[in-house]
Amino acid sequence: MWLGRRDRLLPRRSRAAPSLSRKWRAGLHLAVRRLSSLRASPHEIALGCAAGAFASITPLLGVQTLLAVAVALLLRASIPAAIIGTFVGNPLSWPFIWASTYAMGLKIMGIEGVLDPSTFERNMLLLWGALIERSPQLLDTTAALLWPLLLPMLAGSLPIGLLTAAIVYYISRNVVRAWRVRRMTRTSAAAE
Repeated sequence: MWLGRRDRLLPRRSRAAPSLSRKWRAGLHLAVRRLSSLRASPHEIALGCAAGAFASITPLLGVQTLLAVAVALLLRASIPAAIIGTFVGNPLSWPFIWASTYAMGLKIMGIEGVLDPSTFERNMLLLWGALIERSPQLLDTTAALLWPLLLPMLAGSLPIGLLTAAIVYYISRNVVRAWRVRRMTRTSAAAE
């Protein structure tokens, strides 16, 4: 069945809602297009993405983008690519990132420990309450309770962040190079 005025040439079935995988592919396609259109070399773009990925592995929520920009500036990498790279750490990946950085940090620091979910939940509720009430004493107490979790996570985020940054660098550099070659090939074919 054909639709009215605006979509005259499109059959109804082609207007079906896109699937989740199609949305993810479209988002990835858009990110690659934006990265490859940056006015920087593939190395600078890949280094920026790697800096963002490294920063996103740290448990420093709220500061990760600033950290990514600072690292990108130090490495003379692409700052927009660094910001895009921080999306490696997102609400879907945080549980895996935090668990792995905590476990790695315990190994690095030589501490025997297990993450107790009930204690963690209690500490997070205390921190939330301290932020809402704006009580400096309660915030200090809660920070003291969270420090035993945060310190191993910071230590563990270094090797995991470096490994993630290396993987992201390799992938993004090759993707940007391939995309630019593909675009140049299309442009030269269209010119002929």
